[in-house]
Amino acid sequence: MLFALVVLAAGCGGGASTGGGTDGTDGGAEVFYPNVQGPGREFLIADGDNLVQAFGDEASAGERAKASRVVQAWMKARVAEDWAEDCKYFSRSYARALVKDANGVTEGKVKSCPAALDYFGPEASGTSGNTLTGPIDSLRVKGPRAYAQWHGPEEDWVLPMKIEDGAWWVDIAGPIERTK
Repeated sequence: MLFALVVLAAGCGGGASTGGGTDGTDGGAEVFYPNVQGPGREFLIADGDNLVQAFGDEASAGERAKASRVVQAWMKARVAEDWAEDCKYFSRSYARALVKDANGVTEGKVKSCPAALDYFGPEASGTSGNTLTGPIDSLRVKGPRAYAQWHGPEEDWVLPMKIEDGAWWVDIAGPIERTK
């Protein structure tokens, strides 16, 4: 798996060298993705899944602050199970997909995003509570897609985001616990 990550990093213009080895090592020294700059570096895990950390480029502090405000407001609505408010922070494409899925499994009964979240419950929004203790720590961006990352009280978290009409939107119903 590490070899695939090195290939991904090299394909993104990172120029990582493995010294000819196929296991992602160079004489026993681990290759850490030289293209990962800024706050995203603190999320790198030796021998771990670093695909998010190698995704795109780190956003500016201003973009991180904009995305962070969205994540903070969304997190409050999600934890309060205020589905109407929760849905206000979803990208249009994600909200449509969520409604389509719920509509399909309920034989057409669910027709709105809040009703879809209510129907799916914890399976959609997760049961992790509010994992955000402050602003997000990293925002890895490539085109309209991004991954927000933050250190929670006990674990690290990742959240797919999307930019639409110049604003950041949440692109999934629940944060993802960082795989180590």
